[in-house]
This record gives sequence, structure tokens and C-alpha cells, in this order.
Amino acid sequence: MNCRLAIRFILAILFLICHLPVLAQQQGLVVNLAPIDGLNLSPDNIFNYRIESALPNAVNAKVKGTVRFRSSPLFFSYEYSLTVFPGSNSINKQSVRPIWSFSSPALRELFLNYKRLPQGTYEYCVGITPSLMGSETPPDMTLSECLYQQSDDIFLINLIDPDNNAKIHEYNPVLSWVVNYPFASELTYRLRIAEIKDGQNIVSAITRNNPIYQEGNLRQTSQGYPVYAKPLILWQPYAWTVDAYYKDILLGGAEPWKFTIVDDSLLTTLPQETPFIDLKRETGNALLYVVGNIKLKYVLEDRRMDNLVLELSGKDGNPIKLKNQTLAAVYGDNRFEVNLKDDATLKHLADYNLKIRSETGEVYTVLFRYVNPELIN
Repeated sequence: MNCRLAIRFILAILFLICHLPVLAQQQGLVVNLAPIDGLNLSPDNIFNYRIESALPNAVNAKVKGTVRFRSSPLFFSYEYSLTVFPGSNSINKQSVRPIWSFSSPALRELFLNYKRLPQGTYEYCVGITPSLMGSETPPDMTLSECLYQQSDDIFLINLIDPDNNAKIHEYNPVLSWVVNYPFASELTYRLRIAEIKDGQNIVSAITRNNPIYQEGNLRQTSQGYPVYAKPLILWQPYAWTVDAYYKDILLGGAEPWKFTIVDDSLLTTLPQETPFIDLKRETGNALLYVVGNIKLKYVLEDRRMDNLVLELSGKDGNPIKLKNQTLAAVYGDNRFEVNLKDDATLKHLADYNLKIRSETGEVYTVLFRYVNPELIN
């Protein structure tokens, strides 16, 4: 048993002696990617990093860089050999002779010929493996450094018509855009249109909602809304955007815009603002127009204070939550403005029922048709 222990001890010592040079080299080499952190990678700058060596002598090493896109099969890598000298070693494209590898020919063309990356978040890792005389370095002796970046060419494709927040009259509008890529003739486009639901902004609508219409593999920079698509609705806001592709590789998308189909004849009859509604005189039988804010007048004559509780519901009777549901009244003439545009999510020209309850049990009812001020200005 003692003999076996002695043999194991000797083997362990020999293993450490053989690998001490490797460990010393690994601890003395550092890849510094700071010079390219935050830059859009291209063949011109992808090698602009430094390799720091604290070793007393020059060593030969293999360097491998890899770019991988998250949630995508796209990736590419390169390899080259390098003599690393003590101190700081600045690398650039003139100092290396890389061997490239790409996941697809289209990605090779896109990066090497046109100096562009696909849209998305990617990881760029550079590993350095020192070489040992007479033996191969184990894979676990490779020292790697990584950075994470976002590639998004949102400013290289721009929507033109309809303009952002446009109010149009056509139910089959022609949508157009421009691109600033020097290889625009090689691109195809995908047009998407989605409804903007209550409470959504443009970006959320185009990102989360299913498109009511989309068309891919477009080679022209305009497309008319087809008659076979789902008909566009009056007063319904829509978000639209266009994505650009190089041989099925997504390059980027335009900043989404918004348009709404309006009726000029109806716009001329809509009020521009809401007058104050006297609750004690309002019977609840007449339908009133409310533009953005509902203005309430409440005269308190028989006591010093009162609290009014608001209950808002749709035409179907379903309750709608308000951010501010209680109004504090004092003796005399009280004037309140409730911001329906920001405090609730109401549809343009839809009918609503507002009930106001006082502390003494009186109930006042206001029937109104909501007017979105953004659609009449």
C-alpha cells in the first residue's frame, strides 16, 4: 500500500512539473477588448484589441475569435497564429492572417464584402492558447475574454409615407420608405401593420400584437394596402414598420410610425373642448361629447365638505378603472377636471357612462361620447 501511495505521489509531482510552464503562461497573458467595446464590428476593427503579456520571454500562441448571435444559428469565427512579446501587443488587421469560418455564405458576404452585421445581440469572444514545445496545449489552458453588444441599423431604413401620426382618408393607402444601404439593390423588405390597442404605444403594438397585414420578399420600396387584406377601420390607430433583409438575414428595421383613418365630415361637427357639466342639473338622458378631459361642476350648499366617488363604465356595462376615483368637494362652487386621456384607456367616439356618488347617497349620471383630442387636432 505504501508503495502505491509513493507512486501516486511521484506521478502527481511529475504532472505539476509538466504543466507549471503552461499555468505560468496562462496567468501571464490577458486579452484586452476595451478598444472595441461599444463599436459596431467590421472587418476593419474586429482585430483592434490588445494582448498583454507579463511573461519574461516571447511565446507562440494561437488566437481564435468567435461572434455568435443570440437566439440565432448565425455565427462566424477566425483563427491565426501570433508571437506574443512581453508587454502590450497591439493587434490590427494588418498584423494578422486570419482563417475565417462562417455559418453561411450570405453572412460571409455581408460581413467581409459589405462590412455589416445582422440585427441582434451578439457575443464576441477572443481566446488565446499558448503553444508548448514538443506538445499540444490542453484545451482548458485557453484564456478567453468576451463582450456583448447590440447590432441595430435602425437609422439606415426610414419610413416616408404616411407620415408619423398621420390622419389619412384612404382605406388602402400606399406605404413607402427609403434605405441608405450602399447595396440596397440586393435587399428585400418585409412590411408589417398592427393595431394599436388601448394603452399601448407604437413600439409595443408593433412588437407584441399580431400583424393585421404583412408582406415579405418585397423588392420595391413601396407597397399599397391590398384589397384582400383585413379592412382598415375608421378611427383605429395603426402602427407600421419595414424590415430589411440580405438573403434572408435580418439587417434592421425602421422606427415604427402611426397612422389613423379619419372622416373629415365628422371632424367638422366634433367639439374642440368640453364645457363644465353641472351635476345637479344633469339628468343623464342626453349624450354629451367629452374631449380629453371631463369637466364637472358641483355646488355644495348644505354642508361644509363632501367626497364624490366616480364609477366609469362602457356601453356594455363593464367597469373601467380610473386612476383618481374620488373628488374632494368643499362648501360652494367646485370645479373638477378629470383627465380621461391619461387616467383611463378610452376609445375614440365610443359611448361611456359616468356615475358620481356623494357621501349622502345622491347619484348623478353623465352619459358621454369620448373624443380623442389627438385625432381632431
